[in-house]
Amino acid sequence: MAQAALISEMASAGFGAMGAMAEARAQKAHAERNAFIGRTRAIQTDTAERAGLNDELSTIRATLAANGQRGGAFEIMRALRETRGRERRVEVANRMQEAADWRMQGRNALVKGRAEALTELPRFGLSLFKLSQLRPGGPNG
Repeated sequence: MAQAALISEMASAGFGAMGAMAEARAQKAHAERNAFIGRTRAIQTDTAERAGLNDELSTIRATLAANGQRGGAFEIMRALRETRGRERRVEVANRMQEAADWRMQGRNALVKGRAEALTELPRFGLSLFKLSQLRPGGPNG
């Protein structure tokens, strides 16, 4: 009877360790998918912001040309290009930081899962020791 209880305890510890690692791997995979989505959004943001800037500049050029204005156009477009470029870089950096945060969350989940699995293993080892003590011909058997 004691052997059955010890075997049950060992199985529980083993399955607990495997479950902790499986959950950690699932969390890491989820975080990696979100990191990939974050990087994709950063690329899309960069592309959309560049296209938006080109549209604004072409509209300004067309408007100035239609009005026959030549003076000051370069300064206006340079200022707009600098401002939009800064905004674009900040937005892309924010998206990339989100992706990095997701990657870090995935790494942390794996570390946490390993730690949880390691806390289960001593129970497994102790049960092996107790089980060896109950074998026929052993000190208690």
